Order: sequence, then structure tokens, then C-alpha cells
Amino acid sequence: MKKKSWLLLPIILASYLVVGFPDGAFTVSWDAMELGLGLVTFHSGIILVGYSVTYTLAGVILARLNRFMKLQTVYLMGLAVMGLGFVGIAFSENFIALLATITVYGFGTGAMASSMNAYMAKHFTAKQNNWMHFFWGAGAAVSPLIMGRLLILEFSQHYADGEYIINVYDYGWRAGYLAIAAIVGVVGLILILSMYGKIWLNDDSSAAEEHQQTKEPKKFLTKKRHEAIEVLTFFFLGGTDYTVVFFTGTVLMRTRGFALADVAIFSTIYYVGMTLGRLIFGWSAKWLKETTIIRIGIAIAAAGILILWFTSNITGMFLAGFGLGPLLPTLVSDTSNRFSPKILSKLVGYELAAFGAGIAVLFFLTSVVLTVTTYEALFPIVLAFVILVFVCNEILERTVKSNKKSEE
Repeated sequence: MKKKSWLLLPIILASYLVVGFPDGAFTVSWDAMELGLGLVTFHSGIILVGYSVTYTLAGVILARLNRFMKLQTVYLMGLAVMGLGFVGIAFSENFIALLATITVYGFGTGAMASSMNAYMAKHFTAKQNNWMHFFWGAGAAVSPLIMGRLLILEFSQHYADGEYIINVYDYGWRAGYLAIAAIVGVVGLILILSMYGKIWLNDDSSAAEEHQQTKEPKKFLTKKRHEAIEVLTFFFLGGTDYTVVFFTGTVLMRTRGFALADVAIFSTIYYVGMTLGRLIFGWSAKWLKETTIIRIGIAIAAAGILILWFTSNITGMFLAGFGLGPLLPTLVSDTSNRFSPKILSKLVGYELAAFGAGIAVLFFLTSVVLTVTTYEALFPIVLAFVILVFVCNEILERTVKSNKKSEE
């Protein structure tokens, strides 16, 4: 690796922490935002669609952006856009303003996630990619704590004519987003200094070539349908991830009698499980193949969803996060095993775009189904999403094995 590049991985890991801020902060702040701005649950679906559209757009255009600027520059640009979005949220006074600012930071988050996942797929291994997403999980776990600390809520709860009334002062979530924006600013300064110090590996660096040479020779997947299945895997994974953590709290509160404070703990436990999953599977990637990690993760996630479905036990929330945690980074890393390096940036961009599209489309469709049927339908729905992730991945794995046999 280049001189001073030993500093690079710690900087990437630490900076990726802020990519997890939007998810964790929104899950905690939404109830206060909903009440403070006079919104309803349906608005959350529209907001997630707006966020996911720009998140997806950032992934789709990554390859084009990469023609004019380095991946690390796209990453820094995304950070700046995300920070501005946080500031905008803090000063939003109505639904239109909130939707506009969240779509802004959606583009920033998508640009950061797609560019850095492509960078990691080129220059690092599955172990290091899981470590990076471990820091995403840490950010998603820490941001609810930051938001909760500053979320000054005074609840008076009672039933009147069958309607649940909550009076709340909504200043805390605004302060929370400003505090998060300040942290993003500090991270941006660190990235600028690191780029000025020239410690980043360029896309044509020998490190990328060396990483590719360490892989055993193979016939890469070249058909468009294989690329489509790869992208579809991320679509279903995106729909599983956010739908589980967002709507589980709603199910527990509205149908199973859980208190708001208990639901917040469920969200934190989910992200703690996800973070630990990425740490442990990142460490075990030295011995386990990517496909093995993916299969184990899917099995654990499915078990966690079943536990939530039949028992409401918080262990299920932990296992769901723990199992889903390593799937995104490991699937991204496995892309470099299945497809040619020439299309890696484009394909990873499409993968992250599909992940964002899955959040938007499947989250929205789930919200509609839960509204017209029953909230208890959540768990069989997300279990079906997990099974579809497994099916798509197995189709590609069988094709890769078939290609290897044909070479022998």
C-alpha cells in the first residue's frame, strides 16, 4: 500500500459512523416530529419514499460521478449534503419543508454509502468492509441516544372518547439534529485534512490490482440477468432492514401493549445486534467464505423475526439485527468475486441504489398492507423478504459454482 495509507482505514471507519446517523435518529425523533408538526403515520411512508428516491439516485449516478471525480471526493460531497440536510430538518416548520430537507440528506447519504462501498470493494476485503458497516451500526445506535438526550418530551397521556392524546414540546428533536450536524462538520474537516495529506488510494492504485490478483482465477458472471438478480438481492434486503426496525415498535405499541420507553429500547437493541453482527462476522471473515456468512446471517435473522412474531421477546430484535448486520457489507464484498472489476463501481452503485429503492417501495407497500389489514401482518411480510434475499443469493452462487466446474 502507499505511504501513510495505514492511516486510511481508521479514517474510513470513523467517518462511516455518521452514515448511520439518519436511520437511528429518525426512528427515535419521528413520534415527536409527528406530534409537533401535526403529522400522521402515513406521512412517514411519504418521507421514506422521498428519502429513498434521492438515496437511490445517488447510487444510480455513481459511475457517472466517478468519471469526473474520485470516489473519496464523492464521499466528501455526500457528507456535506447530508450535513446541510440535518440543519434543514432542525428548522423545518411543516411537512413540505421536512420532506424537502430529508430528500436532500437522502442524496448525501446515498452518495456516501455507494461511493465508499465501491471504494472498499476495490481496495479492501470482506473483513474490513464488515468493520466499516460495524461503524455504521455504531452510528445508528449512538444517534438515538444523542437524540433521546436532547429530546425534551413532556407527556401527558390519557384516553378521551377512545382517542389517545399526547401533549409534547417538540424543541428537543430540533436540537438533536443540530448536534448531529455539528458532528458531521467535524468529520468533514477530518476528511478534508486526510485528502490534503494524500493518504487515499486512487482507483487505479496498485493496491486494487493486488487485491484482485489475490482472488483465484474464475470466469466472472457476465450476463445482464445475473446483474439484475444481484441488484434485486439488495432491493429485498433494503426492504427488510428498515421495515423491521421501524414497524416493530408500532406493532408492539398498538397491538401488544408496550410502552413508548420499551419500544425505544427495542430500536437500540436492534442496532446493537447489527453492530455486533458486523464486528463478529467481520472478524470471522478470515475463516468463513462470504457465502457462508450470508447463509448464517439469513438464518439468524429469520429466527429473530420468528421470535418477535410469536413471543415479542427483545431477544428476537437482537437476533434480527445480528443476522441482518453482516449481509449488506458481505454481499457488497462478494460482488468483486462474482463480477469483473471493470463494472464494479457501476454495479455497487446500482446495488446501493436498489437497497434504497427497497426501503422506499417495500416500506411503503408494507405500511399500506398494515393499514388495511392488521399490524400483526408485519412479521410474515419481512420473513418473506428475508427468504427472497436468500433465494436471489443462492441463484447467483449456484451459477458461480457452475462456471467454476466448466473451467476445470
